[in-house]
Amino acid sequence: VYRHPYRRSYHKRRRATWENDPDYCDKYVRHAPPYNHGRRLADLMDMAVLDFLIGNMDRHHYETFKTLGNHSFIIHLDHGRGFGKAHHDEISILAPIIQCCLIRNSTLQRLIDLHNGQTLLSG
Repeated sequence: VYRHPYRRSYHKRRRATWENDPDYCDKYVRHAPPYNHGRRLADLMDMAVLDFLIGNMDRHHYETFKTLGNHSFIIHLDHGRGFGKAHHDEISILAPIIQCCLIRNSTLQRLIDLHNGQTLLSG
């Protein structure tokens, strides 16, 4: 189990560091293990896309297969707070992508294809 670097603070008067620092990714995430090598940082971006699409603002932790080390993909569990506000897009969920300026080409292409109607969610 890993703590999500972009977890929310849920404190009335104190925001999470990433909410106040636009350089948070470069200072604290991009160069720190396990995000500084392997697929983990790109997987974190894919998780941000999924969380944005389902409206999940409650991502505190994520899990991987320990035996595979940093070559394991992220296991997407606990979507309990997703799909709550169907008519509200919470842009802060995309903070990892915005601050790290990173998205897989395959993920971007899939989103473009979905937007243009060239592919189906079930396809």
